[in-house]
Amino acid sequence: MKDKGFMLVDSLLAMLIFGIIISVLMPAVMMLEQTMTESEEALEFNRRLYLEILSHEDFEAFRRSTSSYMIHDNRICSIKNEKRCAYFE
Repeated sequence: MKDKGFMLVDSLLAMLIFGIIISVLMPAVMMLEQTMTESEEALEFNRRLYLEILSHEDFEAFRRSTSSYMIHDNRICSIKNEKRCAYFE
């Protein structure tokens, strides 16, 4: 009978620690998921662009025949997503 107070404090302390762990880990997992999604999209864009450039004889042939990409001074951007760009020298 005398240990019921300790069990209540112990349970509350365990729930508090569990809540703190969850409140720290959930945003971290969400941020990692977002970073992974963005990385996969960038990788897919770079792969498609690389294969597209390889299918042409040279860069000028690619420049003349492409309709999926916008070519600026030192970057090639997707028409669908202008923030997705590949930089070159």
